[in-house]
Amino acid sequence: MQQRFTRYSKYIRYIQTFIDVFLLNFSFILAYNYKFDGGLIWNIENDYFRLLVFFNIVWVLLLIICKPYNISRIASSIISGVYGSSITLVVLHSLVIVSSWVVFKTYYFSREHLFVTYGIFLGFLLVWKVLFVYSLKYYRLKGYNKRNILILGGGQLGDELTMFFRRHPDLGYRVHKLSYGLMGKDLELDLIRDFSEKNEIHEVYCCLPQLEHSLVQQVIDYGESSFLKIKLISDFRGFMDKGIDLEYLDYIPVLNINKSPLEDYKIRFVKRSFDIMFSLMVLIVGFPIYLLVGVITVLTSDGPMFYKQERIGKWGLPFMIFKYRSMYVDSEIQGPKLSSDFDPRITPWGRFIRKTRLDEIPQFYNVLIGDMSIVGPRPERQHFIDQIIRIAPHYKKLHAVKPGITSIGQIMYGYAENVEEMVKRLRYDILYLNNISIGFDMKLVLLTVKVIFQAKGK
Repeated sequence: MQQRFTRYSKYIRYIQTFIDVFLLNFSFILAYNYKFDGGLIWNIENDYFRLLVFFNIVWVLLLIICKPYNISRIASSIISGVYGSSITLVVLHSLVIVSSWVVFKTYYFSREHLFVTYGIFLGFLLVWKVLFVYSLKYYRLKGYNKRNILILGGGQLGDELTMFFRRHPDLGYRVHKLSYGLMGKDLELDLIRDFSEKNEIHEVYCCLPQLEHSLVQQVIDYGESSFLKIKLISDFRGFMDKGIDLEYLDYIPVLNINKSPLEDYKIRFVKRSFDIMFSLMVLIVGFPIYLLVGVITVLTSDGPMFYKQERIGKWGLPFMIFKYRSMYVDSEIQGPKLSSDFDPRITPWGRFIRKTRLDEIPQFYNVLIGDMSIVGPRPERQHFIDQIIRIAPHYKKLHAVKPGITSIGQIMYGYAENVEEMVKRLRYDILYLNNISIGFDMKLVLLTVKVIFQAKGK
């Protein structure tokens, strides 16, 4: 009987793959009809038909490489988890497409068509993923696609884990629990095996503080032979914010605390590759808009189009940061000063490009030449860094990474009008140092887009 509830789960990824590919092609065709007034695309001689084929090839290759549908059951029940993996795939897809235009010099393709295609596609994806998540939750609440889990070991950790699953019936888990003294006997492998087979257990959670090492090893061996998922649970909440990495001394596993993700060369390579491709895409695709912004900047007030200023970057080395000029000339003749709401030094046009973050577009050049990254702590001037360090010496940790165009501190806290607010924002940037990954960077880029549309700049 249990098989009836679980046998269809393997088809979920196939359903997602089919619908995502369909929506990608449908969006491309809609955008083509919009741009070219319903022209005929189904012709092998048509360049856009060949582009559509290339779209599909790139998408399928990214599916194979990234495996966006191989996410946990818990992640698949959260809209941000499902949609986030799709957004990452769309961004990577767009980067590959735009990069191919640069490499093969196919500049005759319409940028407007590309924008409309991805705009429609993202809209369709949002609606589809929301429907998918809530349909899956409803399906599981009705008793289908269930998983039986067994929690081994008592104590507070086991109780909290049990309560979590019982508070979330939409995840589709049936919780069973075995601990020492329960059922009138000590825990041993035979008892666990008999209980698992009788209740058709799919996953076993071992609460390490409550279980003997020998028993845990026996359960792991049993799980391998019986195709059970075995998960080990321990309470590391007291120092998870420090950053943890597993390393081995010969065959001895060691939890390394305070390891920076940037020590991983793979992460550094992927992050730099993302910086270059994303910057090229932004600068090339939006060039006409940026040219218009620059012309308006020159026409609306006296002074140059660009403004450059010395900031402190990685390892404390200075570099020149570029921005569209948003203030009147000689605005800091009396010394460095942070901007604020209704700052009289800002021009009327400058106020608009600050609100929409357009003034920071030239910083993508800083990213290309290696001074900055897309995501990272915002670079400051030495004048303010000296004041911050007197209050919060750990600010120096930020110099271990490249500064960024956007940051988690900028998104979660916002702009700072004084040194005290800079110190408050610092805790978010320190958090970023322990969570650096391409997925996290993508999420912060999307959150930045949201902030841009809300016009929260200063």
